[in-house]
Amino acid sequence: MSNVSAVLALPYIQPSQAQKHVTHNEALRLLDVIVQLAVLDRTRTLAPGTAAIGNRHIVAAGASGVWAGRDGAIAVFDLEGWVFFAPRPGWRAEVLADNTSVVFSGSAWVAAGDLPQRFVQVGVNAAPDAVNRLSVSSAATLFNHAGGGHQLKLNKAAAADTASLLFQTGFSGRAELGLAGNDDFSVKVSPNGSAFVEALRVAAGGSVALPQGVLMPDGTTGQPALRFAGDTDTGLARPGPDQIALVCGGQSPVVLSNAALQVDVPVGGTGTQSASHDATAGRLARVFQTGGVFGLGVTQGQTLGAAVVSANAVAVAGWYRTDAATTGLPAAAPAGLLEVVHGIGGDRVIQRWTAVPASGAAADWQRHFSGGAWQAWAMTFGQATLLGTVAQSGGVPTGAVIERGATAAGEFVRFADGTQICTSAGVSVPNASTASGSLFRSATTVWTFPRAFAVTPTVSGSVQDGDCWLAAETPTVTAVSLRAVSSVTKAAALTLRAMALGRWV
Repeated sequence: MSNVSAVLALPYIQPSQAQKHVTHNEALRLLDVIVQLAVLDRTRTLAPGTAAIGNRHIVAAGASGVWAGRDGAIAVFDLEGWVFFAPRPGWRAEVLADNTSVVFSGSAWVAAGDLPQRFVQVGVNAAPDAVNRLSVSSAATLFNHAGGGHQLKLNKAAAADTASLLFQTGFSGRAELGLAGNDDFSVKVSPNGSAFVEALRVAAGGSVALPQGVLMPDGTTGQPALRFAGDTDTGLARPGPDQIALVCGGQSPVVLSNAALQVDVPVGGTGTQSASHDATAGRLARVFQTGGVFGLGVTQGQTLGAAVVSANAVAVAGWYRTDAATTGLPAAAPAGLLEVVHGIGGDRVIQRWTAVPASGAAADWQRHFSGGAWQAWAMTFGQATLLGTVAQSGGVPTGAVIERGATAAGEFVRFADGTQICTSAGVSVPNASTASGSLFRSATTVWTFPRAFAVTPTVSGSVQDGDCWLAAETPTVTAVSLRAVSSVTKAAALTLRAMALGRWV
């Protein structure tokens, strides 16, 4: 039979034991300490200078003096002085100094409030239920940070589920925001709690949609209804019924109605000339004029009335330009021409025309009126002319911007400025086992460029092996000799990758 009890280690009176009262009193002494355990404090590392019989303390970590080496123990002052009792896991004590309940974990005393708690339902001034397991009835609810930021998290199991905030009137839903049945963020509203209308949707990819549209005030030229934070007098306004105005800098140069389009543009700083859209003819019926020069917007096959054609307007193959200058244009104007006005700024007018030959590849040409005269036409490039056959005439590009192709020897890219890049299709050597000093080399192989260069190019490259590198002998305009050099002997075949950079013209 054990000498002490299994739980509290109270001493047992043994058979034929002398002075049984000593053992009995020792057990009572232990019970007196731990039953209804309440200590004065738990922060002391030194015994108090004066103490009353029965005073109890939890010895704090790092104790010294008569409490040295008793960290975490229960110190009791009695007639014999300080007596110490070692706690067991699960013992609870009330700390009178800070009105806190603490529990011994087996290694330290921990405040009961710091331990994880789990409740099936919680009600604060309200009754919870199986669905609303947390119910709060209060004028306000505060979720505060703990030294930094704070997040309120709503998690759902799958995309088709809902994680949202629902706003109610008389326990009937009126507005909902969150992830409702998918992973797009939406804002929905309802007049009756049953039929909800989506007002805003932010897709998971970031795009924003307003399914019900946007209602804006009319606005003014000084403060458009739709405006910009950095430019509040620029945007869109509604000057009248069935009208939309484009507002720029507090002015309204463009007004669109259900019957007409009016454009007011500055002309040489001397005023504005209105251009209205003729819905019947499908063209600009009025155009601006500055310095005796017209800016025209005329579709091929249509003619200009006498009121807008001046003596310096020249007709060419069904289109009109403002003078007879052809510098930079093709020798013969091809069929299918369109001239438009690109922009106006003081005496600067930009015009463009497009040639659409039978081949279908369009070419854009542009010129501008500056310094009182039209400048030469110059070709511009777009999607149709970016890729193709490059060419030059007297150092001026006359073909596409980029040309690329491939042969059995590799690929090449040519640029309109004369740059050419060739890459090999993968040249192979059988090994790199011929000693060369402390290194090893392969046999020499010749790479013929997929397109010849106009001048000797620069050759570089690599070997598809971490121990090897590429060596290139002096190239010509058509080919170069290559070999692999290795720090160790290589018995297997090696693939050489090479690139040549130079000019095609």
